[in-house]
Amino acid sequence: PRCLDSLAAQTYKDFEMIVVDNASTDTSVEWVREHHPEVHILQREDNGGFSKAVNTGIRAARGRYVALLNNDTIADSLWLATLVRTLEDRPTYHFAASKMLLLDKPGRLNAAGDVYVLSRLLGKNRGFGKPASTYATIERVLGACAGAALYRRELFDAVGMFDEDFFLMSEDTDFNLRCLIAGKRCLYAPAAEVHHKLRASVGTNPTREMMCLAIRNEALVAAKDLPASVLILAPLWWPYRFMRQSLPLNKTLMLLHLKSTRLRLKAEFDGIRLGLAKRADVWSRKAIGTLEILRWLLKGSGPA
Repeated sequence: PRCLDSLAAQTYKDFEMIVVDNASTDTSVEWVREHHPEVHILQREDNGGFSKAVNTGIRAARGRYVALLNNDTIADSLWLATLVRTLEDRPTYHFAASKMLLLDKPGRLNAAGDVYVLSRLLGKNRGFGKPASTYATIERVLGACAGAALYRRELFDAVGMFDEDFFLMSEDTDFNLRCLIAGKRCLYAPAAEVHHKLRASVGTNPTREMMCLAIRNEALVAAKDLPASVLILAPLWWPYRFMRQSLPLNKTLMLLHLKSTRLRLKAEFDGIRLGLAKRADVWSRKAIGTLEILRWLLKGSGPA
């Protein structure tokens, strides 16, 4: 309710609202129809995860821009106007990242764009947990958290849609890296603010299932999207990555990880196999030099 209410209160009015229902079993569809009849509802017959859901919405959207917004967010009234103006004023950029704030920790960041951590072979929200005031400058960033971002429609024609094999988690990391390889650029817009109730959906799923899916997807991204020169060195990082996964600070999670070593290894190899099978298509779209790609993998952000 708070998400749709915040969209109805946007100062920018020239947009359509699409809600993709992922085969829900509650009364959410009926609630939307009653309280927000202006919303176009797309009901899926199965829960296809994040990727299939957003792809369904993107294909149905009619605008020059496509905004993605998680249902556990509250957008500032200037959010959409700011994102549209950001891309209108900078035609060399292809998508824009919002300033995502933690709903339960006022003034703390959820994400100021996304980066990639080579030492751990995973995507990460830039500035997570830090004071929001320290990320107040418009900057180029590697990519955007798809929970609150704006994309030019033609970007999807150039690099493809979200990869539906991810189901959930790391699909935006994959999309960000594919955009980087294809020479597409992302801008962080700090004035476009959204408050996010972190893990409101993922936190309701079984921990073991989510753990294995996260590990598989991170390996999938690495095998699919990292430059060959980095991928060759990846086995050197895998022991460190495996140790970090095995020794999380949370004792309950640590025991779960230690008891699930076989499942985790299987998830890693499943991800590698799937990523390598998709690699040729991604790199056929390469439009910038490998050194430039490495620079953004290592640095993550820079002047706009």
